[in-house]
Amino acid sequence: MKFSHMIFGISCMMTAVAVNAQAADYPERSISLSVPYGSGGSTDGIARQFARLLEAELGQPVVILNQPGATGTLQLGNLARARPDGYTIGFYSYSTATFTSQLLKVPYKRDDFELLGGVAEFSYGMVVRPESPINNIKDLVSKAKSESGVFFGVTGAPNNFPFLQLQKVTGGRFDQITYKSSAESINAVIGGFVDVALQGPSEYVELVKGGKLKVIASASNYRLPWFPDTPTIKEQGYDFGITGIIGIAAPKGIPENVKTRLQAAIHKVVSSGEYGQFLVSRFGIKSYPASAADFSTYIDNGFSIMKNMIKTYDIKG
Repeated sequence: MKFSHMIFGISCMMTAVAVNAQAADYPERSISLSVPYGSGGSTDGIARQFARLLEAELGQPVVILNQPGATGTLQLGNLARARPDGYTIGFYSYSTATFTSQLLKVPYKRDDFELLGGVAEFSYGMVVRPESPINNIKDLVSKAKSESGVFFGVTGAPNNFPFLQLQKVTGGRFDQITYKSSAESINAVIGGFVDVALQGPSEYVELVKGGKLKVIASASNYRLPWFPDTPTIKEQGYDFGITGIIGIAAPKGIPENVKTRLQAAIHKVVSSGEYGQFLVSRFGIKSYPASAADFSTYIDNGFSIMKNMIKTYDIKG
């Protein structure tokens, strides 16, 4: 063996030993958790509570990096390019990963990520003005079939899916008005600019309590924890609903023992009663303690589901 080859081989061996030693001591410093939306919203609030509990589990600070922009794809693009050492992880949204990535040109692909487990399942509900004659899905469809039709306010997918599906199966007219934030869409309902909006319950619970809005349906596959008397769309005769699953991902290539450590810590946090109760009481949503394998399967199956959705409803980017 040539001397230079021997030196190269020894160098590679020493590097591997150093990397493995570093991974064995993981984590030795703070961890960054990227979030696809700005501070102050429900996703940010979920992230901060999750980070606080993950800090306690891992023994190192977990720092939130808010990276809004490009309908969530900016954050995932940054995450895909991050160093795969376990010190940069991020929220991984079902709709951004499986829907937006097939609708728009994005700087990442599914294989760029290592999925580590589930975090939360968002809830969705439809709200209208209290004086509106729309009290349920039957009334909504009836309005859509009238001359004026229905104007609905959303921030984009997946919030618009139930309206697109209702239009397809009923022949009613549903016109979409897209807003930059969920608050804007809710205010548009209150101001009479749209007939109905679909958002998470934390965006309107106080307005419902104050008599400024009413909930006509849960658009999730279960009744909303804060509005248990309001039936789901499925219970009202139309077999569809939406889910907003969020999990945790890391760049592909993180060391196996680091991945195992993160998976165990994430699952312990999300399975805890403290975390689950926080989500219900603060945001009216559910925890999603899926294993890395189950979350990966859910995401992988979602690509074909969303591809069919885009084709069936002729959704444009």
